[in-house]
Amino acid sequence: MNTRFRHFGELYQHLESTPVKKDFLHNREGNGWKVFSKGEFLSCVQYLTLAFYNDGWSGKQIAIAVSPSAQWLILDYALMLSGAVSVPLFTNISSKNLLFEFKDSNIKTAFIETKEQEELIHKADKSIEVIDVGEVLSGYRTLDELLVQGKDLDKKNPTLFDELLERIGSDDLATIVYTSGTSGTPKGVELTHANLISQIHATAENYHFDREVDVAFSFLPLAHIFERMVMHFYLSRELTVYFADDVKNVGVLLKEVNPTVMTVVPRLLEKVFFKMKLKAMDGSFIKKGLVRLAFHRATTKDPFIKPSLLDKFLDDLVYSKLRLALGSRMRMMISGGAALSDVLYRFYLNIGIPLYQGYGLTESSPVISSNTPEYNKIGTCGKTFPGVEVKISGEGELLARGPNVMRGYHHNKTATAEVIDAKGWLHTGDLASIDTEGYLSITGRKTEQFKTSTGEFVSSVYIEQELVSNGWFEHALIVGHNRPYVVALLFVEHEFLGRLATQMHNTPIKALESEKFQQLTKSFISKLNKKFNHWERVRKFTVISDVLSIESGDLTPSMKLSKKHLMEVYSEEIEEMYKGHV
Repeated sequence: MNTRFRHFGELYQHLESTPVKKDFLHNREGNGWKVFSKGEFLSCVQYLTLAFYNDGWSGKQIAIAVSPSAQWLILDYALMLSGAVSVPLFTNISSKNLLFEFKDSNIKTAFIETKEQEELIHKADKSIEVIDVGEVLSGYRTLDELLVQGKDLDKKNPTLFDELLERIGSDDLATIVYTSGTSGTPKGVELTHANLISQIHATAENYHFDREVDVAFSFLPLAHIFERMVMHFYLSRELTVYFADDVKNVGVLLKEVNPTVMTVVPRLLEKVFFKMKLKAMDGSFIKKGLVRLAFHRATTKDPFIKPSLLDKFLDDLVYSKLRLALGSRMRMMISGGAALSDVLYRFYLNIGIPLYQGYGLTESSPVISSNTPEYNKIGTCGKTFPGVEVKISGEGELLARGPNVMRGYHHNKTATAEVIDAKGWLHTGDLASIDTEGYLSITGRKTEQFKTSTGEFVSSVYIEQELVSNGWFEHALIVGHNRPYVVALLFVEHEFLGRLATQMHNTPIKALESEKFQQLTKSFISKLNKKFNHWERVRKFTVISDVLSIESGDLTPSMKLSKKHLMEVYSEEIEEMYKGHV
């Protein structure tokens, strides 16, 4: 049995050689689940590989614009085995960026599942062939037709599939993944079979699972390299996987699926935290006092010291009930995609949810470092992944090198040369430090560190993270480059605003504009400012009620702020906060 597979062809052969697994992949359909056995998954991959090869797709870029599901995995896998290059798409990005991605990667074919996706893609480029995976769209080929075609090819030439697997090389291009484009046009990251496979082997060294016991729950987009890499790992370990049909249903599905592992992003952890607290506070005066004590203890105590009698008391009465929001057997949550606050990190560990924060980039397939069950330290992104080297440049920038580093940016040698030097070091653009124990901490982003007109440097990420820490604001944007002081745009969290309006017996807008809320926000920021250096302190702020969206370009597909765009949109509000100053 080959467990040190070098490319996805060898991984396929490995999966063929292991015992049967009936309870493999699960798609949500209506009120139930459509189950794919491992055998069904492998057969679908085989037949589609043959059909794609027969269509002449080897060496061509093919887009996947399908929601996270077993079908997504099957398509991705079959494209890589056929010699094609899969290009996952976020279909909720701006049409401008979508058109750029189609042209940059020369996409002529895209897999879709809805009429809306077909319209969006043809709005960008009418010449692209769309193939239907979901609802049947008149006039287009379907996934089922390709499966039948592949099955017929297999009967006519039963050795062809094995021949295709033998042709795969570890350095072959497997996929092009487009970066979010927070400050400009997206870049296509070229990742090889070896890049992606290296992450599977590294993950296996740090995290251990049982194919007969562990159940994974997935709700993050597979177009994002973080969730996609994790899914490759789940497949290699043959875990049972459930896909959420809608992120809005995650709370209900968690209780139904009762998973043992899932990947998360900090924003979800924030939302769950505030919902837990809000629900727990619904009760008598005594219960509210107990909940306040429990949350204070969970957010301040060192989770790695021995629990006291108080902790055991709080676990029995409060923490055990909080854990049920994530099911009754969660033994591992891995967080990535953005910075995780120390408060949230402590909270989840103290209530009994094993949480591990990691760090990476699309350009590194993606993981560079991660906390693990063996080594876990709050305030850090853990130790470097097996096989990955890191160092800090003279300017404080994190550099990384290893088998996970991309081949380069598609059709962009200049940009590639700017981030990968002659010795193979990837210049991440992130400012970092490494402590004496080898734990990596990200302190900011080079492009998000600005200098005020008084000559002081400000790293905006930490300040923005603190401004959203109380649940009142969905996003915060710090401004201050070449300005006399720091100001903030605060985008209100609308569930909070609804509760505030109810409490004030007023409309949401009037509640937001009320003197009471303005004073509450001033008091909150004044408290935060005590943590900052005097030049980092937020002197003025503007609260904004607009709902930011990916479609309008306010947010990237990974839900990060498109800062340059937002500074242009809200330029009047920004200038008002500097009125009277040069």
